[in-house]
Amino acid sequence: MRIATLVCLLITGALHAQFPSDSNKLHFNDWMQSQAALTVYHLSENLPDSVVPLDALTDSLVSARMALLDAASPLDLRMTPEVKQIIAYYLRRRQQTLGRALGHGDHYFPLFESALDRHDMPLELKYLPIIESALNPLAQSPVGAKGIWQFMYATGKMQGLEISSYVDERSDPVLATDAACRYLKKLYGLYDNWELALAAYNAGPGNVNRAIRRAGGSKNFWVIQPYLPRETRRYVPALIAVNYLMAHANDHGIEAIDAPVNYFDVGSITPVKPIALDDVSTVLSLDPDLVHHLNPQYKLRIIPGAREDRIYTLVLPLAAIDSFLVHQDSIVGLTAQRMKAKDMPDPSVIMAAVTHHRVKSGETLGHIAQKYRTSVRAIQRENNLRGTVIRAGKTLRIPSR
Repeated sequence: MRIATLVCLLITGALHAQFPSDSNKLHFNDWMQSQAALTVYHLSENLPDSVVPLDALTDSLVSARMALLDAASPLDLRMTPEVKQIIAYYLRRRQQTLGRALGHGDHYFPLFESALDRHDMPLELKYLPIIESALNPLAQSPVGAKGIWQFMYATGKMQGLEISSYVDERSDPVLATDAACRYLKKLYGLYDNWELALAAYNAGPGNVNRAIRRAGGSKNFWVIQPYLPRETRRYVPALIAVNYLMAHANDHGIEAIDAPVNYFDVGSITPVKPIALDDVSTVLSLDPDLVHHLNPQYKLRIIPGAREDRIYTLVLPLAAIDSFLVHQDSIVGLTAQRMKAKDMPDPSVIMAAVTHHRVKSGETLGHIAQKYRTSVRAIQRENNLRGTVIRAGKTLRIPSR
């Protein structure tokens, strides 16, 4: 499904895509600096406890607009004092955050909408990553959640996302979005209620189940809300507020801060051999930050070669695809030289379940573990070694991480 979608993007966007010009490059670098300064907004930590009211006229108008949004949505988009509080806070203190979200939307919202439609889910959920990560695929929370949908390590692995020394698919916008849809749909199946599914996405089903028991068995978010963790109590109201703010940004004078690319100006290909993102940007004369921005899941900026059980994609501006195909062999050669100079093993080999290494004279377990980005203890465990002494010529089994 992903490949078919990307093929369609190649056909659709080819009519108007262009190579980034020098002016675009400067614009992108400015945008990256402003993005680096953006921190993820945590409602539970930043909102004052007292409600900051809108003025009477705006309050009435916002309530009327919200009622129209609610009538057209399967979500319960009700206006509450907390929703008003969040709307007021964003309008008074976080307009730049909203402007960035609007700009990012050209790149991410069509992707989210496509996935939500494929899974038959409410399209209003496309705004959830604004709450989770401010639409930053490299966002990381203090507790270790990562990516645009803020998956914890265990949850990401359970949803089939690869998390290794080379790749963290929690930062892959396409794969993480599909995983988030599958996980949210599973949570909806537990409660038959989108507000409770969202609460469980934020706090875990255990906290939601405890809140339901403490509320006498009610499965209404607004009834169990007082029994949820503080951040989760504000999570659903935040999504409601952001739905309003995105729908009526123009009415409040919120201007989009342009992102460097949009959804219909990029496409992807699947390299067979390892490719370094820096070699791609050098050979194709692309901004290296732009190439990394389009491929945030590659932790070392290296795309592993294809394996029997896995392929990896390279996302580029559409106008650069043909040039990549022409120069692909040169890029592969540069990457091979780069990896040899740094004594890096073939990532497609070390990411297999187990690989084998023949010990050379002078090598130690520490050197071998560093080379394959694993640990001495893991190698000892895999080979039933009690000590660290190894002899030249011995073949070791190297487990992947």
